[in-house]
Amino acid sequence: MRAMVKKSEPVLSQIARRVQELRSGRGLSQDEFARLVGCHRSQVSQVERGVKNLSVDTIDRFAKALGVDAVSLLQTGPVVARDPRKALSLRERVSRNVLALRSARGVAQDALSESAGLSRNYVSSLEVRKKNVALSHLEMLAIALGVPLSELLASPESDAAVGHH
Repeated sequence: MRAMVKKSEPVLSQIARRVQELRSGRGLSQDEFARLVGCHRSQVSQVERGVKNLSVDTIDRFAKALGVDAVSLLQTGPVVARDPRKALSLRERVSRNVLALRSARGVAQDALSESAGLSRNYVSSLEVRKKNVALSHLEMLAIALGVPLSELLASPESDAAVGHH
C-alpha cells in the first residue's frame, strides 16, 4: 500500500517536514547534511523551514543525500529507498512523465501551458530536460494534468508511474 500525501499541508511544508525528519533520523546536523548535499547550511535551513521554493534538481540532490527516492519527500510513512541502478535523474523523470501524461490526454503543449499558466516555451523546455523546473510550476502542471504532484516525480517503473493508478 502506497503512503499518501497529506492533502491539507502545502507541498513545501511537506518536504520541509520530511527532510528534517529524515536528516535528524540519520543523526546528521544541518552542517553535515549540507556537506552531503553540496550546499550551504543556510539552504538546508531554508528548505527545512519551507521558505525556499525548490527546483527539481535541488529536490533530487536532497533526496540523493538522504538515500531516498524523491517521491519519499512528498509522502508520509515508509520511505522509498533510492535505487542507484535507476539512472534517470529527477529532471528526466519529470520530463518523461509530463510528456507521457500530456500525450495520453491528447493535449497540445500550448493548451497545457495555458491551463497551467505557463509559457509554451517553458513546457517545451521542460519536456526536453532543458528546464530545471521550480516546484511551484510543477504543482501548476500537476493541477492542469489532473494528477497528484507525486505522479510527476514518480519513477516510470514504480507503482505511482504514469498510467498505473
